[in-house]
Amino acid sequence: MAWKNRVCKAVRTVRLLLLLIAPWGLGASHAWAAERVNVGVYPFLPFVDPSGGLTADLVHAMNAFQKDYQFQLVSTSANRRYRDMADGSFNVMFFENIKWGWDPKSVSATKVFLHGDGEVYVARSEPARGQEYFQTLEDKHLLATTGYHYGFANFEADPAILAQKYKITFSADNAISLRNLLAARGDVAVITKSYLKGYLIKNPQVAAKLLVSERYDQTYAHTVLVRKNTKPTVAELESLLDRMQTSGALKGLWTRYGLE
Repeated sequence: MAWKNRVCKAVRTVRLLLLLIAPWGLGASHAWAAERVNVGVYPFLPFVDPSGGLTADLVHAMNAFQKDYQFQLVSTSANRRYRDMADGSFNVMFFENIKWGWDPKSVSATKVFLHGDGEVYVARSEPARGQEYFQTLEDKHLLATTGYHYGFANFEADPAILAQKYKITFSADNAISLRNLLAARGDVAVITKSYLKGYLIKNPQVAAKLLVSERYDQTYAHTVLVRKNTKPTVAELESLLDRMQTSGALKGLWTRYGLE
């Protein structure tokens, strides 16, 4: 009888251990199922701003839409993003274009997943000043964002090279460039149109003070850049974004940021 009691006690102990371990095991299995993916972000209004921006909202939507990957944001800067991508600080960047200084040997690009935005020239409104004001930029004091690639400069981003041809002042983001323009610290600011649109909705009294070019400096053809030989692959991201587009999950995001 003693050995039977010992067996029964051992069985009860094993059962108790299984009950304690099972919930933890299920939770760990669920956590391990989603592979973490670092997404690089730098100030790029309205795509990345101090409160989050479109990239943060897109990443949140992607995490809710699928369970294979858990996307999370990693901060970088416009100038540092190339080195940080190469070093593996992150493997993915949204709302990018490979012609913005990227090496095709080290990164791959998805197909374009968003059109309809770009950068415009903005000046202070003055009597008799019209669209002809933007025909030449060489004689203007330009306000630009550090690390950005602009059409008027053939996508050259080196400040020293740009300073040889243009009188140009760089700042951290579109918001500062616009503030400097309104304070008469420059003649023409190059501003992302979707940011300008959102700014004027919040500050309608400023619209009369600004002259906005009808032509774009460049129109965006947004892709996702992926560090080569990493996951998710370009094909996986294209498939995910296509499914989200078909389901309507992306439409609300584009509309919210004036990109419909």
